[in-house]
Amino acid sequence: MTAKFSKSGLSALALSVALGLGAAPLATAQERISTVVNTMQIFSSLDPAKISDYTGYMAAVNMYDGLTTVTPAGEIVPHLANSWDISEDGLTYTFHLRDDVTFQDGSALGASDAVWSIQRLLKINKGPSNLLIDLIDPENVTAPDDTTVEITLNRPFSPFLASSPVLLVLNQSLIEANATDEDPYGEAFVGDNSAGSGPYALTSYNRSADMVIERNPDYFLGWDKGTPIDEVRFVQTSDDATVRALAEQGQLGLSSHGLGNDTFEAIGSMSGYKLLESRTAGGFQIKLNTQTYPTDDVHVRRAIAYATDYETIQEIIYPGVPMHGPLSDRFEEAFKGDLPAGEYDLDKAREELALSKYAGEDITLVNSYVASLAFEQEIALLMQANLAQIGITLDIRPEPWNRIVELASSPETTPASTQVNVSPSYPSPDSMFFNQYHSKAAGTWWSMEWLQNPEIDALIDTSRDQTDPAEINATYKELQQEIYDLQPAVWAVAPMRRYAANACLQGYEFRPMQSWGLNFWTMTWECPVD
Repeated sequence: MTAKFSKSGLSALALSVALGLGAAPLATAQERISTVVNTMQIFSSLDPAKISDYTGYMAAVNMYDGLTTVTPAGEIVPHLANSWDISEDGLTYTFHLRDDVTFQDGSALGASDAVWSIQRLLKINKGPSNLLIDLIDPENVTAPDDTTVEITLNRPFSPFLASSPVLLVLNQSLIEANATDEDPYGEAFVGDNSAGSGPYALTSYNRSADMVIERNPDYFLGWDKGTPIDEVRFVQTSDDATVRALAEQGQLGLSSHGLGNDTFEAIGSMSGYKLLESRTAGGFQIKLNTQTYPTDDVHVRRAIAYATDYETIQEIIYPGVPMHGPLSDRFEEAFKGDLPAGEYDLDKAREELALSKYAGEDITLVNSYVASLAFEQEIALLMQANLAQIGITLDIRPEPWNRIVELASSPETTPASTQVNVSPSYPSPDSMFFNQYHSKAAGTWWSMEWLQNPEIDALIDTSRDQTDPAEINATYKELQQEIYDLQPAVWAVAPMRRYAANACLQGYEFRPMQSWGLNFWTMTWECPVD
């Protein structure tokens, strides 16, 4: 099935025809369960070595398994690895694997697959590899036997275990059979196919529109929690009207989290639907490029922050709670709670602008956001009206997400301001600091601030080298103060993660790591009795 759909204008009727959906609900508990899940963005790659965003990990967490995984409380727990040992010097991690796991093609998963997968990640050097480059040399990932993986770090790295769920294991034999001399790691094959042991296998993939995954009946963790979901059909559309119409027809299983408030409320009030809502460990930001006009001046950045109507954003446009700088209060022990929340004060904004090197000039500020996301458009228009009152013209430029990712690759092409929702890629404050603010992480959508600050780099490096939790948290608090003073972003809101869901969908729990909460093995289809 490779029917193509437009990025945001696909009608619900056309969508139903293309996916073979009728007007009735997709299934009852006695039937094969197939449901539609809406995504805001395209699946730009399915390769775990290249994925860097929320949508990509939504695919990966269903098709692949990691050495470890993360609980809703943010704890790292065994997965492919039953247990692990850490050497006294904190450099060597020894993972002891289960011996009962098979890939989706029926072949056994062994330690050599895990070693090859990690080495492949390091050699491709994209996606999550920025966590490991200079930290692990490929030759220092070994398999002493069929169920043991040994990883020796070049230096102590306190968040290593927290980041270990991203070490997803691929089927070495399958991929090498589909590799070429020009493509020795089978990137073309993995980018379009499923090569893992996960609970779901890929059955159809159209990069620009849809993806279908089907339940792996031989999944090593079994299917004994309730009625499983047999098929998930991901459909990419950012058009709220289309998603609402799918719900009206009873076809929608789960929405994206980027719908407008009115759409959430409308679907939540429909018979057979509910709203799922939880706090996240991330935040919605307006990232400010510190290397380009006019946001290369800290006073302009502070003026923009003071011109932000936080209350309207937090209470009306994108519900959530105030942020106090760059780190969520969900990281309780590391959080610096005495940093002020954002303040809306146009007089202070004018004062800051008067201190800038652009004082007295006509200032134009480019603002980009993900095209067709209604709430981001509303925020852009709100900012445009507020900034006009202090003499800044906001040039609003909505872009497709893949275009924003491209623009983020250099400071020259990164917009002066960009609206971005940021959540931890692993359950550690390091995820929020390194990915966004360390110079080595520059060039991705995470790091559109282009901070390039040696003092910030040094503090992040220090926190990574430390082993005492109290010392690490003290460094994290110092980092928050230093970053707060530089104002490389407007920390607009810690949003509630909201989904509109079919009332039959049970078991969803937010997990503080990218899309790990959207592993459909954790969910069941149990329709409430009227």
